Amino acid sequence: MTMKKYFILTIFIIICTTLIALADDVRFINALKSCSSYSESGVVNTEGLNVTSNKKILGWEGDKCVYQEKVNFSGIDSCITCKLSKSQIKELTSVMEAYNLVQQYSKEDIDTSSISGVQNNPIVKAWNKYLQDSSVCTVSTNQLK
Repeated sequence: MTMKKYFILTIFIIICTTLIALADDVRFINALKSCSSYSESGVVNTEGLNVTSNKKILGWEGDKCVYQEKVNFSGIDSCITCKLSKSQIKELTSVMEAYNLVQQYSKEDIDTSSISGVQNNPIVKAWNKYLQDSSVCTVSTNQLK
């Protein structure tokens, strides 16, 4: 795997890590379902890095819902923009709701401290399908220019 592809994959997994943190946030899930305006910022520690994340649901652009997340870690700024169809939104929110329900009855805490700890998470798998599809999501970063 080239360094550039590894770097982009790392960014995707970091973004998914921040999405796991939102999995139990009913406001985010409901905003995504309806594609209504939403914004949230926070910091997640993964792989020893403090990752600052700013997530936004920007609303409809034609028949696609625009989701944007900006992440910063180790001085690297990245932005991912996804344009999701109604069926993609339904799939993602269904996975997030199901995961949230299971977590309510689980004694396990979600470990977002390492990439290996999150890569098999159902939310990561669901989002990664779209994050790695350039017809749905695009990523830009100051590190690759």
